[in-house]
Amino acid sequence: MKPNVTGGRPIAWEDAGRQIAQILGSYSALIITSSDPVAAAHVALGIAAAEASHRRVVIGDLVGDLPALRSLIKDEDPHGIADSFLYGVSLNKIGYEVEGRPNVYVMPSGTEPTIGADIFRSARWKKLGAGYGQMGALLLLVARSDAPGLGELAEQIDGVVLVRDVELPNAPSALVLARVPTPTPTLKVQLHRISARAADWRKHKWLYPAVGVLTLLLVAALGLALVLARVRSTPRVATPKAAPPAPAPTPPPPRPPPETLYVAPPQNVNDSASASAFSVELLVANTAEGANLFVRKNGAALPSATVSPVSIDPERSTWYKVTAGAYTRRYQADSLLLALRRSSLLTDSAGSVTRTPLALLVDSVPTQGGIVDAVRATVQKYTARGLPVYALIQDGGGALLYAGAFAAADQSAGLIRTLRGAGLKPVLVYRTGSAP
Repeated sequence: MKPNVTGGRPIAWEDAGRQIAQILGSYSALIITSSDPVAAAHVALGIAAAEASHRRVVIGDLVGDLPALRSLIKDEDPHGIADSFLYGVSLNKIGYEVEGRPNVYVMPSGTEPTIGADIFRSARWKKLGAGYGQMGALLLLVARSDAPGLGELAEQIDGVVLVRDVELPNAPSALVLARVPTPTPTLKVQLHRISARAADWRKHKWLYPAVGVLTLLLVAALGLALVLARVRSTPRVATPKAAPPAPAPTPPPPRPPPETLYVAPPQNVNDSASASAFSVELLVANTAEGANLFVRKNGAALPSATVSPVSIDPERSTWYKVTAGAYTRRYQADSLLLALRRSSLLTDSAGSVTRTPLALLVDSVPTQGGIVDAVRATVQKYTARGLPVYALIQDGGGALLYAGAFAAADQSAGLIRTLRGAGLKPVLVYRTGSAP
């Protein structure tokens, strides 16, 4: 029997892992961390189940003999991560294929009882993460959120999936790519769980007639008891008074329609043909914190970087897309993507060129001497307020300040609402110009 997980059944955490796997497809090495390591292990198994359909997935136990992972290994005394890092055992010998889960492997903690901080801080993890990226595989490292050295480990790989916890005090600068605060609330019981019992019904077929007879006797007894009770409670004299009519039920108030925001069409339709429509999508996160942290850490190397909140499903779930660059030709965006991969800011499989011709115009800087310094000062004024603004120099001089980058007008509704709340008056336009 699987051990209970604080706050939900193991399969519910696995289902939550499957749901977030779609945003992790461009990464090759991740930490799945929590103060509840059993929940983290099952989230990792859920991610692995979703990703194993198209690439190899290896789950590493940095907690120490986690039952959820150890039970998947048949060897009685398997070598693992500690043996590889401390004693030189080959990594090829510590990855154990999981029976019944094609393309999923587990690296146990090993013969040492705990994983020390020196293993977390090893520079070897960065090479391993790059290697998994080159092979098109995925490495998931399950760790406690209070593990010593977690922050150093997070700096060497793509990012972190945070399970249950709100904050990550041992790794405050870690890039949180996704949060799993609770197990999935939409768990469905799989039919195969009862199939074994159902297939064995003939062994107990004598039980069904007995149950039927017993049920009839119970119904008859209950009916007789009700009749006797009614006879005893019936008044012998006096005419019953008519009960006052019940008031008509008050209908519930109508539900308000879902909040919508009208987005006007772009104001500069004539600029659509010359728009700076191509950019590089670097990251898709389900938290604003993860997206903004990525921009803060790498902004110096990212021209015209911006964070765009976009609703991606009928439930209006918001995801945060990080894009960089604003180009009129696709090959220019391709060149930026190649440069970012060569600089190791992105792995070889991360990032993609996307078409985002629309943006929100929030301000402008007139033509003047020292235009670059003036633009930088204006942008800093907005970023100090936490507003995702970037500038594009115009062909006729001066600069326009934009927020977001969108493929369609309706995608800008969330950012429009945010900017209006900050006292700005954003206007949807086709963005023009180039990075300063």
